[in-house]
Amino acid sequence: MKNSIYVVFLLTLLFSTHAYAVEQIPVKGEWGDDRIRSSAPERPVVYINNNVLSIYLTDALESLNIVIADSNGLIVYQDCISSNGSGYIHTIGLSEQLGCYTVTITHRYGCLTGLFTIEP
Repeated sequence: MKNSIYVVFLLTLLFSTHAYAVEQIPVKGEWGDDRIRSSAPERPVVYINNNVLSIYLTDALESLNIVIADSNGLIVYQDCISSNGSGYIHTIGLSEQLGCYTVTITHRYGCLTGLFTIEP
């Protein structure tokens, strides 16, 4: 069931973008912990489409911190989100300022970091 939701999400993004390319941002870091008795939810998946960043949460999560910083370390976006159900997509409209950015996602399950570029 989770995989089918993920596939539908990807297909929707791909077909709704027309000439624009949706790119998955590879995120690195630890996710999950042996100290947590229940199994950790799946890692968030991050996508960029022009200047719109999307974070896909397969499982419900509370208090997920998102920070986006530019190449100078200046924070351009910061928020703490929660999803009540599975298959949640959080979209972030970024300025069209070209350049390299870092997205950092933190939760009690771990910290993930990815790099992306906004190009013309």
